[in-house]
Amino acid sequence: MNRADIAEENFKSGLNCAQSVLMAFAGDFGAEPGTARRIARGFGSGMGTGDTCGAVSGGVMAISLHVSDEGDASLAKKRTYELVREFKKRFSKETGSLVCRNLLGYDINNHEIMKSIPADKLPKSVCGQYVRIAAGILDDMLK
Repeated sequence: MNRADIAEENFKSGLNCAQSVLMAFAGDFGAEPGTARRIARGFGSGMGTGDTCGAVSGGVMAISLHVSDEGDASLAKKRTYELVREFKKRFSKETGSLVCRNLLGYDINNHEIMKSIPADKLPKSVCGQYVRIAAGILDDMLK
């Protein structure tokens, strides 16, 4: 299985979008799975508010783990930011947005709207594709 498959399976198993992407990479970068899962918990569903897509947030966390901070911390920060910019650029180009509510086409905070969304348009049904895209981009970038 590649990282995109792993991330999508993570999502299908019940992890949120941020957890799913981060968990597909965290072990390779020395993060203990339970800690990584807890750290990413609050970033799903656009940090629970429909803001930055959780798959993007999980990707940024994976990039941060990937870049070693041994040695020059300022160089590590610079390299991390370069990778984050590239990741976000590629994700946005492929999906059209970095924002959860834009990707979904509705505001998850509007309870009246949420009641009327068909099951196949709910985050559990559509966000797996964004998780897959984010993990695929990262897999390509972090080889």
